Amino acid sequence: MPRLKNKSYNNNILIPTRINRPTPKVSIQNQKAFARYGMIGFLGTLFVSGFFKFKGAKTWHLYSGFSLLALSWWHHRLNQPKNRLKRRKSSLS
Repeated sequence: MPRLKNKSYNNNILIPTRINRPTPKVSIQNQKAFARYGMIGFLGTLFVSGFFKFKGAKTWHLYSGFSLLALSWWHHRLNQPKNRLKRRKSSLS
């Protein structure tokens, strides 16, 4: 385990590098809510940043747009049925 390098602390203190805890499972409903509220938030920032005239406004607008696209894709993937491929194969035959 690595030791603390800051001189103001005791050199005998050990810092754990990894804590072996199981990661909590986030339900599909919570993921859908996070995606939905994130899309609402970034749509708002995209709208507002379109009116700004300061130096970093274009960058902020660009990142808001990309974030909105990413969250829209995530939201779309969360709302797809689990057996999508089976349904598609059966409709072709």
